[in-house]
Amino acid sequence: MKFLICFIISFLSIDGLFSQEISGTWQGALNVQGTKLDIVFHIEKQENGYKSLMDSPTQGAFGIPTTKTTFDNNNVEIILSNLGIFYQGKLVNNSISGTFNQNGIPFPLVLKRTESKRPSRIQEPKEPYPYDVEEIKFKNNLQKIELAATLTLPKQKRKSPAVILIAGSGPNDRDETIFNHKPFWILADHLTRNGIAVLRYDKRGIGESEGEYFTATTQDFAEDVEAAIEYLKTRKEIDASQIGLIGHSEGGVIAPMVASDNKDISFVVLMAGLGITGSELSLSQNQFAFDKTLLSDSDKEELAQNIKNIYASVLTWEEYVGTEAERDELKQKLSELWKLLPSEITSIVSKESFIAKTTANIATPWFRSFLKIDPQQYLQKLTIPILAVNGENDTQVDSQRNLEVIEEALKKGNNKSYTIKSYPELNHLFQESVTGEIDEYGKIEQTISPKVLSDITSWIISTVKK
Repeated sequence: MKFLICFIISFLSIDGLFSQEISGTWQGALNVQGTKLDIVFHIEKQENGYKSLMDSPTQGAFGIPTTKTTFDNNNVEIILSNLGIFYQGKLVNNSISGTFNQNGIPFPLVLKRTESKRPSRIQEPKEPYPYDVEEIKFKNNLQKIELAATLTLPKQKRKSPAVILIAGSGPNDRDETIFNHKPFWILADHLTRNGIAVLRYDKRGIGESEGEYFTATTQDFAEDVEAAIEYLKTRKEIDASQIGLIGHSEGGVIAPMVASDNKDISFVVLMAGLGITGSELSLSQNQFAFDKTLLSDSDKEELAQNIKNIYASVLTWEEYVGTEAERDELKQKLSELWKLLPSEITSIVSKESFIAKTTANIATPWFRSFLKIDPQQYLQKLTIPILAVNGENDTQVDSQRNLEVIEEALKKGNNKSYTIKSYPELNHLFQESVTGEIDEYGKIEQTISPKVLSDITSWIISTVKK
């Protein structure tokens, strides 16, 4: 799950070309206060233009999808709107000279053509698959949008139990691709090899799906899951009495939200799911970030209280994006907050950029709706079988705290069929890890622990047999 307020900037990048050929891999380096950050861009020409992916090997980030890539008259522009990044450059003699910009901070960046070197992802499935794979689309009739998906079906005569995979926060594709890992693809492959059909889909506005991602809320994403359920019920290969949900991170909020009001769901798996409120999670994530700075304990406490007050204030807005007066008040509070931030942050981002970016993030429909979410109200309504798993090295969704609250909510709702399990040394992606921090994700070859894959599969099989 992404950090909900952008106090710390990640440095990534992009590339381009035209009357000369731009397709291929390009590499350069940013100089950030004496630190070299390598940037790699993989550009591919398609029928209707160009598509690119970005790597930041220094940070262990690979295969980051870009929002837009254009190449015209040797001028290149690449945009990653969700990260506040754009790169503009010009191709001359097989070299692209330009400027990389994030949140208003410009850095010179020269890109040179190089050979593609991608990290090994040892668990990725290889053809031929011992099951059927269908590329399908299903419709959210309320929003009048189609979502693109992959359905994997066991080769068996009897009807199969099925699960829908629900991704965490961020503009995720159907594989929940992150740092060149594809955890949902690997999970779907493992489940389907063991007789369980799997539907995984691109979020609205992402990949091949219609709709608008950046104005959508968690509740909107829940509507898309409802549409996926209705689609599965039309398939003759699926046992409609054995449809379950697997939600990761924010998907672990959406799954109980849907299941609490939909009698067609027979079981739920929560992977790093939330028990605490959205506000509590955001404060917890920020606290983790500040604990790594040189601030004193009293300064950290003051900083946390200021952020808490800001959240409480924006939750009183009647409109999602707030009125002009409310946004002006928020900017003033952020200006005061700026004075409390550690030098590790203020030295790399200007006050104006911090205020503008943070205001834009907080004023999104998604952020404000997420702050209000209380997963307990949904968990308490669930009497169907529940499996909740978390990694003890998770630095984004605290394992102990969230599992405790999830169990409390299930007990309060008198659920008699739940399993709670935590895994030592596993991170938010359920990789075997050392630190559990985000910058480690891309450096680990393993995408998801085989133990977790086995446990989830075995639990589902035993559940549907009851």
